[in-house]
Parts: sequence; C-alpha cells; structure tokens
Amino acid sequence: MSPHASSTRRFGFSAGHRYRVEAWTPAENERVFGRLTVPHGHNYTLDVTVRGPIDPQTGMVIDLAELKRIVTETVVERFDHADLNADPLFRGRVPTTENVAIAVWELLAPKLGADRLAQVRVWEDPTLYVDVRGEPPGGEPSGDMAVDVRGEPQ
Repeated sequence: MSPHASSTRRFGFSAGHRYRVEAWTPAENERVFGRLTVPHGHNYTLDVTVRGPIDPQTGMVIDLAELKRIVTETVVERFDHADLNADPLFRGRVPTTENVAIAVWELLAPKLGADRLAQVRVWEDPTLYVDVRGEPPGGEPSGDMAVDVRGEPQ
C-alpha cells in the first residue's frame, strides 16, 4: 500500500459581483447587505487540495501540471474578469465567498473526482476565506461537502 498525502496548488482570479436576492425589494437587500449591493470586485485566491496515494514512480499525489490545466480551464478561465452574478452557477444564489467556494467545488469534483478533491479554499481578501471539504463528519472521503468560514474582524 502506497503512503497517502495531500497536495495544494494556488491560483488567482479577479471577479466582480454584488449581493442581491432577486425576490427582495431594493430596501430589503440594502438592509441585509448594505454596501455589498453595489457592484464591486475582488482579487480572489483559490487553493485546491487533492489527496490520494503517492505514486511510487513519480512521487506525486497528482501530476501538478495536470491539476493546473484542469483548474485553469475549469475555474480560472470561467471566473477571471467575470461578473459572477451573470454566471449560470449563481442563478438563485448570492455570489458570497461561501457560494463561490461551493461553485468551485461543483466544477472541480467531476473533473478530479470527489474522492480525490480534498478541499477548496477561496480567499476573498487576506482576512476572509471559506473552505469546502469533501468529507462527512466521520472523516471518510465522499461527495458530500462541509463548509467552513474563517475571517478576522476588520
């Protein structure tokens, strides 16, 4: 049996969005989201972690060039310099950092395998990130997601 490990690769993309629930009045959106109802953007950082056995010949969990290609084609090219509100993935979803992380997971899990995709971490800025992990409470890998939000008060 080969030893197992996790490998993480970092990516970046810049995207715009605004917080707005279609079914709400402008006043209700303003009350709940404040200034976030105005279009604005972020320079997101994306950390993608894959897990699995270390290949005894290559010494890698995954070919990092292949991981880079998959994430770039699937996520970065789609979201970089895009209006997230216009993307079909955000129909009926406010493009919060939590929902961006879930969308990234939904895009990558079919390409990498939900059993190999260990975590997606989306940094909105240096003080806020969201993790989406593919493990249930028991700790065994699965297609289920767990979402964790971390940030510092500003």
